Amino acid sequence: MTDGEREHWSRLLVKIGWLFTLAEVAVAAAIVNRARAVTTSSFEDGVWGQRAEILSFLSLPQNVVVLVPAAAAAAAATLIGRGTLALLEPWLDRLLRLVAGLALAVIALGVVGIIDVLARAGDSFSDFNDIVNRLGGIVMGIAAARLCLESERSRTRAN
Repeated sequence: MTDGEREHWSRLLVKIGWLFTLAEVAVAAAIVNRARAVTTSSFEDGVWGQRAEILSFLSLPQNVVVLVPAAAAAAAATLIGRGTLALLEPWLDRLLRLVAGLALAVIALGVVGIIDVLARAGDSFSDFNDIVNRLGGIVMGIAAARLCLESERSRTRAN
């Protein structure tokens, strides 16, 4: 692969990574808006308990999965574009940090969601499913964060 081809693919991957990141931000905005709209609650722990539950939906695997291609695209752009990304480096650095930050936020919200589920008294089978789903999202978040942080670390060592 020539330097021109590497630069082309790196640029494309950075753009794709940003598009997936924007998709995750849109999902997060919709969930935050839904949580913000809660004014009365049927939950034992009230409005804030229901809001925490809704926000923890960000840690469900079907919502976290959008971060995976963003992290993969950023990592691939890092590997392919070594030495050819002079103009894209700030955008790639921001992308790596933003995806890692979103993944860490997902992890934190998943932990809060698990604590909220454990604090509620209820159906143990349903609670088990809620906990396992959030654990799946947390693991995906850890993978995305680790990939981005390692890619950034490799970039700083190479420079």
